[in-house]
Amino acid sequence: MHATRSDLPRTLSWTAAGTDLLLLRLADFPDAELDGPSLLPDWTRRHVLAHLARNAEALGRLLSWAQTGVPTPMYADREQRQRDIDLSAANDAGQLRRELSETAEALRLHAAQLDEAQWAAGLLNSRGRELPAVEVPWMRAREVWLHALDLDVGVSVEELPGDFSEALIEDVLEYFANVPACPAMRIVSEASGREWTLGESRDATVVRGSAPELAAWLTGRSAGQGLRAERLPDLPPWL
Repeated sequence: MHATRSDLPRTLSWTAAGTDLLLLRLADFPDAELDGPSLLPDWTRRHVLAHLARNAEALGRLLSWAQTGVPTPMYADREQRQRDIDLSAANDAGQLRRELSETAEALRLHAAQLDEAQWAAGLLNSRGRELPAVEVPWMRAREVWLHALDLDVGVSVEELPGDFSEALIEDVLEYFANVPACPAMRIVSEASGREWTLGESRDATVVRGSAPELAAWLTGRSAGQGLRAERLPDLPPWL
């Protein structure tokens, strides 16, 4: 079990903070601008909001699995996931906003119902990876903070919490460790001094910067602005 991803007080607080910031920035954002493109290929802002609402419901299904012991996958399949997003994206702006806030609140209340044994229950995520239920709030924190950037509604990389960003760096590098084409890197978070090495250290390119800037680059949310390296490595896609 991953220590940071299983630290419920921290992951729940990251989720709450990211959700609050997202709803705050959206509050004064014009409805008509929701039709505009997000920073994700082929998705409007409407699609991102629809995805966040449906993701809250999907993670709620995992919490139900933990409570009941009855396997309840996040989605029936990838096609159903995309259909649900497309249908929700077609809703009027008011309904989209309501669904975003209501599903987030429902997930928060659902999480408050689980006991210690239920949080330890084994589940499968949408890619078939085994994980304990206690990692579900981490999954949601990751969604709300990164998609807050993708929406392009005024949330900046610098607003990502530093400790959340370091947990995200670790998460992404764990994923990259299983990608054969991933270059060797040594990542240095300058504020805390934490370091992570991927691949053979003698061949590793050293990349330094703030934790939010590093996390944004590793997850494909920036081209590496503000980072320091002899040459930034070419990264494989993350997720």
